[in-house]
Amino acid sequence: MARGVSQLLSSPVEEAAGKEVPVLDKDFSLAEILKAIEKAKVDRAFLTEGNAIRGVLTFRDVLDKIATVRTKQAYIGGLHGSSFMNEPVKYVQAGEELSRALEIMANGMFTSIPVVDSQGSVEGGITRFELAKLVKDLEVSQDASVRDVMRTFLVSVNLQTRILHVRQLLYEYDISVIPVMDEGRFIGVVGLDELLAVIKSFYNLARGEPRRHTPLKYVIVADAIRMRPPVVTPDASLAEAAEKMLEKRYRAVIVVDNEKPVGFISGIELVNFLLARK
Repeated sequence: MARGVSQLLSSPVEEAAGKEVPVLDKDFSLAEILKAIEKAKVDRAFLTEGNAIRGVLTFRDVLDKIATVRTKQAYIGGLHGSSFMNEPVKYVQAGEELSRALEIMANGMFTSIPVVDSQGSVEGGITRFELAKLVKDLEVSQDASVRDVMRTFLVSVNLQTRILHVRQLLYEYDISVIPVMDEGRFIGVVGLDELLAVIKSFYNLARGEPRRHTPLKYVIVADAIRMRPPVVTPDASLAEAAEKMLEKRYRAVIVVDNEKPVGFISGIELVNFLLARK
């Protein structure tokens, strides 16, 4: 018999934790950390000092600092994780209830949290993908409508929008993905993953190349768009949305109504859904 929400939330957090997020020393180069993150198909790493958790480095943390006045002439391989990580880090200890982890995530608007042992060493973590696995298998998620859980889109961009403006919009609206429209048609999305990929490519190309490259400020959405994101309708169940998130391994599921993007489901929406049924 499937567990109910109350039973799930009172279970030890380590039962839900995954081990996909890389655990690396904070003094590793940013290039090494990003390579490990890409290999794991996630968007963050837990960084340590000695054996103890010290910080979390996410794509948002990198984009917040890269391509700024301080780093615009830098090569990614010459930068270190300690310069980008988010600290002090919030974490939970093995043995605490899953609800405690979700409360911290909701209060901080985090989409992941490390799980550590009594010495502070990382045992694993809760990410959007662990949450999606939990939500997918809950009976209550079969009855919950995406419409009632999604966050509404308040902004969109087009193929000619400059990616540095997209970055500004992501921060302004506190979102991680934006729909891309072309003559009124929804054609894809652009978010933290796509921006970092194009910026990282730009930085790598810029080092040691004799030919001139287009300045980063002129790079546009057409160079970064994801054409086939996971999509559901507003009347789909939350369980279906969670399954789509897992299938595509993407940070958000886009909600489309009559071929128009109206909202999205991300890790935060999954957290809030579970806590609302505590």
